[in-house]
Amino acid sequence: MDKVKILFLTADPSDAARLRLGQELRDIREKLQLSKHRDNFSLDSRESVRPEDLTQAIFDVEPQIIHFSGHGLGTGELCFESDSGKTQSVSLDALSTLFELVADRVGCVILNACYSEIQAKAIAEHIPFVIGMSQSIGDKAAIAFAIGFYKALGAGSSVEEAYKFGCFEIQVQNIPEHSTPVFYGKKTQATPKLSPFTVQSFSIEDNLRSDKGIDYCGLRDLLKAGKWREANETTLNVMLQIARRKNHGYLEYNHVRKLPHTDMCTINDLWVKYSNGRFGFSVQKNIYLTFCKKANRAYVCYEDDAWKKLGDAVKWRVNEKWIWHSEASFDISAPQGHLPILFPKITEPLEQACLVSSMSGYYNAPKDTFYTSPYSFAVFCRSDF
Repeated sequence: MDKVKILFLTADPSDAARLRLGQELRDIREKLQLSKHRDNFSLDSRESVRPEDLTQAIFDVEPQIIHFSGHGLGTGELCFESDSGKTQSVSLDALSTLFELVADRVGCVILNACYSEIQAKAIAEHIPFVIGMSQSIGDKAAIAFAIGFYKALGAGSSVEEAYKFGCFEIQVQNIPEHSTPVFYGKKTQATPKLSPFTVQSFSIEDNLRSDKGIDYCGLRDLLKAGKWREANETTLNVMLQIARRKNHGYLEYNHVRKLPHTDMCTINDLWVKYSNGRFGFSVQKNIYLTFCKKANRAYVCYEDDAWKKLGDAVKWRVNEKWIWHSEASFDISAPQGHLPILFPKITEPLEQACLVSSMSGYYNAPKDTFYTSPYSFAVFCRSDF
């Protein structure tokens, strides 16, 4: 499997104030090793970097992410080391030119150095996602930002989301520098709040693991081709196959609860990746939790008002009425979280009424909760996503 390669560069000239760069590297390595997607990352480091070492390091590692930690000047220039270990700055134009040359392989640059916003802005002309510092930043804040950033990136967050978590990490530690990091990046038109540059977007080979021997190549190919209706039907069929419920056409809570963690994550990750964060179980769960009075990702509770607001948001509910499968939209322009839709393809009114009645009694919840899906909520109850 191809990994997201991170190149960590440090320079700590002897004629400048000492920095805790070794601790920053250790903390980043630790957070990645503990992360959900740890197998998708590799981290290489180069210390005491001289200007001439830059291209050699990039050629050797071929990174998708370049992280520089060290000193920066008020003019925006970064400080590297000379042969004697003293400060040797590199001009803004020189670094901008370098990243123009490697723009076909590098997707993200983090400049964890004082006053690096000027340089970050110049590099952003060529690289999709760049983070710099708007002013001087202390050791504690710089390390805290790195910890928050890589924890989030390793959990599958987009680069922009990881940046926000990095700023939050500074703030939660009561360090008054949480507004110092600045982000330069591109956003999608379809989902302006989400960046498409998630861990899955670094040309990683798809993880198609299954504990039940399911071949997910077909689902992947359908999603990759934007065939959302066929992908939705395949998703439902796969889940029914795993639960041995194909003859019934729907699942109950206990069946969903027993679906393998590996398979559920594979299905979800494929939907999230090929919809650029627009569709997927985890996307739906995030939306639902925003409406909950007591949001707990590990132990999701049913809240009638939150469920209805979710239905309104993803258009499973229109004019206060829950839709059926035949009324769903299988298009990329569908509202965020609209797909995948798991409710069974039942069109006969009598069958619909019987299903709603039986499932409402089973879950002890209002009947209209299950017009959309008798087990979408059961998926949210899982802590996999």
